Amino acid sequence: MKLLACPHVPSITNRYFSPSTYKAMYVYRTLKIEIPWQLVEERPDVLGLAVRMHLAVEEYVRRLLKELTGQEEPKLTTEELDRHLTPDRRELAHRIIEETFPKYGLRKYFANQAKVFWRDVVFHRAVPLNAQLRVEDERDVGRAVFVDLKSGVLRVRKLGIPPFVVKLKKGSISWIRERLQEGAELKLAFLGVDVRRGKDPTYGGLYVALVFAREVTQIEPRALVVVDVNRLDHYIKVGLVVDGRVVELLKFPKRGRVQKLERIHVHIRQLSRALAKVDEDRDPRRALDLQRQLWKLKTKRYGIIRDIVINATREIIKLAREHQAAIALDTMEDDTYRELKERNGDGVKKHLLDGLGQLRKRLQALAQWYGLPYLEERLYSTICPKCNAKMVEENGRFMRCPACGFKAHRDNVPVIWAEKRYWEILQKTKQPTFSAAVTFLTS
Repeated sequence: MKLLACPHVPSITNRYFSPSTYKAMYVYRTLKIEIPWQLVEERPDVLGLAVRMHLAVEEYVRRLLKELTGQEEPKLTTEELDRHLTPDRRELAHRIIEETFPKYGLRKYFANQAKVFWRDVVFHRAVPLNAQLRVEDERDVGRAVFVDLKSGVLRVRKLGIPPFVVKLKKGSISWIRERLQEGAELKLAFLGVDVRRGKDPTYGGLYVALVFAREVTQIEPRALVVVDVNRLDHYIKVGLVVDGRVVELLKFPKRGRVQKLERIHVHIRQLSRALAKVDEDRDPRRALDLQRQLWKLKTKRYGIIRDIVINATREIIKLAREHQAAIALDTMEDDTYRELKERNGDGVKKHLLDGLGQLRKRLQALAQWYGLPYLEERLYSTICPKCNAKMVEENGRFMRCPACGFKAHRDNVPVIWAEKRYWEILQKTKQPTFSAAVTFLTS
């Protein structure tokens, strides 16, 4: 999801297309390799380097954006960033990098990489490292990150600290081989650290992110895959629309997964209440035990939601590829999403909204990877697709139009709207919509 260490490698943010013709363009996927905690405990210098890199990048980005916007902590979209980071700002960025990086004890290599990728460092808040992938017996050319598929290891070296090695899991090796079969190449890598924000930020898991790229031409769509994103207990509804008619309907996840999430939510709430009543000074062991149980349950909940997102995305992409279809996502607006989460507080419904943002980002990134047109289009669930009147909800999430008598399940109404607006939406998806944003997709 980024590149340019060599003259022939285009910039990670370089996207190009013509509205009237489909051209090849670079698309990106990233594999996140976690660094085991055992290695971090044995090598505190690895964590130290990752933190120093993170702090240097944060200061660089903060100073650069303040110079460009006049604001201390501007919140900018990808498109707004793109408009600010014009070529004439390169010299300013280079100057700030030269002033910032030495303060954190970073060698010249990091400053040089940051200068080459000065825009991408802002987008991704990390310094790109040059990388090499050995599949068979290719010569080691001395890159900072060396991925050896034959021996199943990843080596990180030449960064001012002693080299360290991470053993690759079988799933990661399979993921890499699948990308190679699709024509992708390893371009760059990142050494990153997970940061828990707050008054006093803490630094958690370390990882190496491997960035793969390939050229792809966006397909000319012959059908639509319509995705209605709901709270998980209301399911993710998917409809295949061909020639203005729905020919297949799917929904995710299975009811058993939702019930399992609901049970976990209830257990978490019970433990949270018990922990609030414990006097940590008088009963520290009880408090610690409750905290550990909470952590395990929250981790389990995150894992289930993540699996739901991955599986749903895989099936949606598979359906779209089989039918040469564009993907039209009906999703709630960001403000509505935030309002719903705040309204539900810490309740079960709030957590059933989790994962919808992940689904949106993952679906868009994979659509780009396979050259599938992707569009976010508002398809109403409370407006009548027959007469445009406001509908009322009856028992069991069924909608009824008081004006014309139309009835349908609320989750099917967006698909009916897609039938009605089929040719209009299909025409919109024929305009290439690849963005400059890069999404990290883990194996």
